[in-house]
Amino acid sequence: MEEDSLRSLLLISALSILFSIALFYLTLEVPNTIDELLRNYFRDVYWDVESREALLNGLRPLGYISIALVVILILIGFIIDKGYISLIGSWALYLPTFGYFAFAMFFLAGIGVLRTIWLPLIEYYPDILEWGNLVLLPFILTNPIYQDEQTIAIALSIIFAGLLIFSMGVATWLYGRYRGDEIIQFWIYRYTRHPQYLGYILWSYGILILVYYMPHVKGALTTIPSYPWLISTLIITAIALNEELKLLNKYGEKYKTYIQKTPFMLPIPNKIKPILLWPTKIRH
Repeated sequence: MEEDSLRSLLLISALSILFSIALFYLTLEVPNTIDELLRNYFRDVYWDVESREALLNGLRPLGYISIALVVILILIGFIIDKGYISLIGSWALYLPTFGYFAFAMFFLAGIGVLRTIWLPLIEYYPDILEWGNLVLLPFILTNPIYQDEQTIAIALSIIFAGLLIFSMGVATWLYGRYRGDEIIQFWIYRYTRHPQYLGYILWSYGILILVYYMPHVKGALTTIPSYPWLISTLIITAIALNEELKLLNKYGEKYKTYIQKTPFMLPIPNKIKPILLWPTKIRH
């Protein structure tokens, strides 16, 4: 039995690594491919004032509709208790970040047109995308002196680590469902209760670092999109917490025991936990 389990672990680990490599490649290459296609319809009109204004006027209504749909999706997902709907809205809010992966003078050219969803916010609050810059503090503190090559390597490592954790989480969950486990708590689920969400957060955080510290900024809109990342991450965390409530109601003490043994997302040393959790102990 142990030999079969080891074989399954090795197979799933190998497949997860291969899947992560494929996703990593797609993360870096797909934006450029999409950009080449979209440039046939959304050209760089930075130097053409009339064309630029015409494009902005044409996309502005779409921007309002898009941001409204994102908010509606997020709210509906929580109201009807369908986390995946809120997840789609959260992901859509962060999607324009990929516009940084392609060179453009005009920020809505090519794949930059995805930033249309941010257009209503940017026009009224130009600095709103930077409101979440505090999220970069962990990276800045751990890398006080950085060089372009070193920073890019770290960012790419975080992206790949996130994809690997996500892949391992999916593979473990599928194998657990195949075995008929009520609560999956083996392999990667022994170290984090939400590996897929953790993987997504790390992947998107690595992209955030990459687009901020690139040696050559590939977009006229150079403001780091830290606020969309922060909002997206908070929504995903709320989805995970909501799922936990449902699992507690369904499995009771069995799931409570699992919670006591396994961290919510990040494996945090016991000595640090009280420091991070002290705000929750404050009594009003």
